[in-house]
Amino acid sequence: MKKIWALCWLELKQILIKPQSYILMFGMPLIFTLIFGGLLGGSGNEKVNISLVDQDGSTLSDSYYKEIKKSDLISIEKVTYEEAKQKIKNKKSSGIVIIPKDFQKSIVDGKIEKVKFQLSADFTGGTSVEQVLQSATKKMEIEVAAARDSEQKGAASWEKIYETIHTKAEPFSLQKESIISGEENLNNVTGRAAGFSILFVMIVMLSATGTILNTRQLGIWYRLLGTPTAKAQILGGYILSFFLIGWIQFGTLMLLTNILFGIQWGNLLGIIILVSVLLLAVIGLALLLASIVKTTEQQSALGNIVVVSTCMISGLYWPIEIEPEWMQTVANFVPQTWAMRGFTELIVRGGTLADIAGYVGILTLFAGAFFIVGLTRIRYD
Repeated sequence: MKKIWALCWLELKQILIKPQSYILMFGMPLIFTLIFGGLLGGSGNEKVNISLVDQDGSTLSDSYYKEIKKSDLISIEKVTYEEAKQKIKNKKSSGIVIIPKDFQKSIVDGKIEKVKFQLSADFTGGTSVEQVLQSATKKMEIEVAAARDSEQKGAASWEKIYETIHTKAEPFSLQKESIISGEENLNNVTGRAAGFSILFVMIVMLSATGTILNTRQLGIWYRLLGTPTAKAQILGGYILSFFLIGWIQFGTLMLLTNILFGIQWGNLLGIIILVSVLLLAVIGLALLLASIVKTTEQQSALGNIVVVSTCMISGLYWPIEIEPEWMQTVANFVPQTWAMRGFTELIVRGGTLADIAGYVGILTLFAGAFFIVGLTRIRYD
């Protein structure tokens, strides 16, 4: 054990003695969190500006417009199509909702004419807006169907019945309360703090595990093997140093984001276990990449591609809900996704270790698979 600690301490000093290491470990995550989470993210309560073009001009199309206006997500304005395009061009609107001609007739006949939604090229929240539009359409279909059924039973005209159903029905309201004081949801700053902490921990781990390749290229590893030190002890010293570096980085980022941004990370035991298994998964992945390539340059190139792409897919840069369905499916196969779900459970819902046991188990499986493949492929000469 003494030899393992000696190698671990040597590696720690080599990394922590460099001033640029602190910029990468602490400065960059905080700057990225501030920019993407704070300055660009706003308060997280702003509505999406949408333009509506009513080509039908009917009772139902007007009712549809009023229904969308009730949404907490969308701020909608009725304009002409030319005005809508101009708003998109001037960045004053993120999309255009077009109610087609014969919209009312199609709903009454049970042959729904789909509402069109055109969004600007730089708008990433289209999925959420589509859900609001589909919900309003489905609600209208049900109300019109009920009104038509009553009309066929000899009641008044469906228009009058629909007006009664639509205006008299009490809207369902939901009051949201947070388990953790001051946190209603995983807001932009909190989500990005967790996401960028994971991202830069992965980048630092790639840089740290690159020392294995470097020492092998310089012949240092070969000389270490010539001493009375076993391979397992050498690897143990390196892996322990990587783990401690990861915890120094993540623990410091947790403290700094709490002080600077007021982020409460939740249950301490849950955080310790979640971060620990996450670090093991990240170290395992870094070792796996180091076992595939031959030089530190190759590892850096391949590692950056793997880290950046998987972090994008797993929702570290933005909420995963805005991604296409296929990307959300792929996200289940990368460890960062399960780490973010664990952080969400702890931070937002006030969860405990028991609540994140499933996420911890999946991360442990990732770590085990990466370590098995990486350590069996690693070369000692």
